[in-house]
Amino acid sequence: MDNLLIHAENVSARFGNVTVFKNISFRLETGSSMAITGPNGSGKSTLLQIVAGLQRTVSGTVTRRVNDAEITVENFSAHAGYTGPLVNPYDMLTAAENLAFTVKDSAAKERVIHLLDYFDLYKERNKIVKHFSSGMKQRLKLIHAFINDPVIIMLDEPGSNLDSTGKDKLFAKIEELKAGRIVIIASNEQDEINLCGERVELGKQNI
Repeated sequence: MDNLLIHAENVSARFGNVTVFKNISFRLETGSSMAITGPNGSGKSTLLQIVAGLQRTVSGTVTRRVNDAEITVENFSAHAGYTGPLVNPYDMLTAAENLAFTVKDSAAKERVIHLLDYFDLYKERNKIVKHFSSGMKQRLKLIHAFINDPVIIMLDEPGSNLDSTGKDKLFAKIEELKAGRIVIIASNEQDEINLCGERVELGKQNI
C-alpha cells in the first residue's frame, strides 16, 4: 500500500479582484476521502483543480507526496485520475481511440475492457463520440479517470448526466477504490457527499 499525502495549507483563490475563497486547509492521507461542497460559484471546481495542479493558488501551498516522494505538476497524472469540466473526449474519435491516449501499460489495456463493460460502453467502443449522449460521454470521462489504477482520484460532480443505474455503478466503483487511495469529490449531491469521510464546505465564511 502506498503512503499518500495531500496537504493544503491556507490556500486562497481569486479571479481578477474577486476572492473566491481563502485560507482553506486540510490534510488527507492513505484511505482518506473528502467532499468539497458549497453553493454555485463558491469555488468547488477551482479548489479541486488547484489540488490537481491544474490552476495556481493565489496564496498558500499544496503538498502532494507518494511514498515520501513529491508529486509535481509534471508527474501528477502518473499517480492521479481526474475528471471535470477541463477533461473532455475528442468528439471526432471513437471511445476506444480516446482511451488509447491514456493507456500506459498492458494492465491498463485489460482494465479498459473491464471498465467499458462495467459502464455499459463496450458495445459502443468503436462509435464516434460525437454521437454519444451526455450520459455516455460522462461514463467515458469516468473510465478515463480510472483507467490507470490511480492512487489519487479527483472527481468533479461525477454523477452528472448519469441515470440511476449509472450512478449506482459509479458509487459502487468509488467504494471499491477508496481503500488504499485518496478520493476527493467536488459536489453538492448528498449521495456523492455520503461517499466521503471528510468534508470541506466553501461559502461566505471562506471569503
